[in-house]
Amino acid sequence: MSPTAVKELMVRYRPYDDGAAIDGDAFRLTVPTDGERSSIALDAKLARPAVVRDGLLTVAEVMASDLRFKARDRSEYLAYLLRQGKTANRDLWDAQKAFIEAKYGDAQIEEATPLDPVLTVSPDGLSVEAFSADESSYARLHLRADEAYEARASSPGTTYLQLTPSLIRAIDGMRSYRATSLALAPSVAAEASPRRVPFRWIRAFGQVQAASTLPATTFEVAPIDLYNVLLTLRERRARRSPRALRYELVPGEPPRLVLEPWDVVLTATSGPYGGPRPVVVRTWGRKRLLTLSRLLPHARRVTVHLVGAGLPAYYVLETGDATVTLALSGWTDSGWAGIATFDLLAAGPVDDELLPRQLVKRLADLGPMSFDALVADTGRPAADVRTALMIELQRGNVLYDLSIQRFAARGLFTNPPAIDQLRYRDDREAAAHRLLEGDGQVRLTKVHDLGIDGVRIEGEAQDRAAHRTYRTSFTLDREGRTVDAECTSPQFRRAGLREGPTVPMIAIRLLYARQQAELDRARDSVEGRKLIRAETRTFVRRDRWGAQTYRVSLDERQVTVRWGPHPEAMRMQRTFFSTADEARTAYFGRLQELAQRGFIDASAG
Repeated sequence: MSPTAVKELMVRYRPYDDGAAIDGDAFRLTVPTDGERSSIALDAKLARPAVVRDGLLTVAEVMASDLRFKARDRSEYLAYLLRQGKTANRDLWDAQKAFIEAKYGDAQIEEATPLDPVLTVSPDGLSVEAFSADESSYARLHLRADEAYEARASSPGTTYLQLTPSLIRAIDGMRSYRATSLALAPSVAAEASPRRVPFRWIRAFGQVQAASTLPATTFEVAPIDLYNVLLTLRERRARRSPRALRYELVPGEPPRLVLEPWDVVLTATSGPYGGPRPVVVRTWGRKRLLTLSRLLPHARRVTVHLVGAGLPAYYVLETGDATVTLALSGWTDSGWAGIATFDLLAAGPVDDELLPRQLVKRLADLGPMSFDALVADTGRPAADVRTALMIELQRGNVLYDLSIQRFAARGLFTNPPAIDQLRYRDDREAAAHRLLEGDGQVRLTKVHDLGIDGVRIEGEAQDRAAHRTYRTSFTLDREGRTVDAECTSPQFRRAGLREGPTVPMIAIRLLYARQQAELDRARDSVEGRKLIRAETRTFVRRDRWGAQTYRVSLDERQVTVRWGPHPEAMRMQRTFFSTADEARTAYFGRLQELAQRGFIDASAG
């Protein structure tokens, strides 16, 4: 699959021509939907129009968000240089501007665009889903039937809608003091137009859904706690790393929300954390939480689901009759960071090819069901059911409602793509996986922990088909971004990182992620610890005087301990041992000592 591979589909939208009608104290909003799916319709009276308004506007804001780097338009500056008589060639500048516009501007948007917001009408409610243009944020608004609205007429199914500026202005006109009705009107008479949706976008959409099914650290915070986080972000500007929102969770104590690098501690007011053990989790790209601002006044509680380092964080806002779920990828720059973190979410083959379709049919017939209920209903092994669900999640035929922890049928496409088309992001990622399948073709030569600056990774990738060996190295900061990189591959020599990571870089990154996951699983056993030759663990303890941090590093026969109140001002002790076994024993002994003193392992963040 090439980076430009797209799925072709036809849509029909009539122009929105001020479908909001105000008659005295009554307000009626008619929303045009895709005419290609003409059977889906709804006519309903809204119970709380302000909640629906702010929920739809939040979905629109998430869809429009794009935090990727955009090249600056230097046309005015270049015109100034020309007026000053500079020798810059106009044709050269025009060519550069055309290239930038083609790569970052409207020309690229016309070539391939994300899918329009997905609207689903079902007996249990109405939902609207959208994925951001930069593939780093996902939002779902779910309005419960008979609570958020009273349906006068309803025809279930899934369709699309266009959140045009005029429609957004009409939605913004909803008021709580008016009796408000919402109608969905398929644009049957509109002219059909082609839509080209990138496969990589569909893949990311499905993987965010798949990640929500993984075990997670779950806790509640009050809406005012999240409001205080957003207020602090508005009042301050972080000029250095790390720019994280850190959650410190200790059983029996209220969750603590720590904003870095200022170390601002906000203690949650929602009650104590009920997890089995203390944990510290860092989340990145925290400014994306600002999209929840307009919904917080309606929220009764906020449930946070933290899947793990580099994986999405989910925020579920409950308003009583509606639920809004916001999923944020592990890093804002999800295009390259997601290569490693989503690797384990790829759906593998299933023995019975009919099982995925059977599950979709059962969900369509019976409504939302839990995983255990599906296993009991089908009588199939849990592993087979999970694999089949993963396939349909990525194809868009199933969604997972995190607020009720149920799977539900939802047809993203009338003709969904094959799972093989969604297995890899592009040809380079597929080539990297092929390199990893070969015995010894990819190996790490050095992994150097740089503390708050991130980690330096070096390795070699041997392409036996091309009879070449490529050496690559790159630094990942704590926010998952590539700070600098070197690679001997032809792609890097030609374009550097302008065309994205090279095949050897992707392969090295995947291998690093897999080895780290393997070491984490093995570290609790004696035999597994013998495999650990170099790593760094961070421990944190907070009391009324502030936070104390310890960073303990093992590097072959050397153990280094750094400690202090702030990561940028730490004391250091370095000890050398005669053998690697002695160093390893001292290293794990120090980790155990810190745990006994009440320090929390914060290495996962």
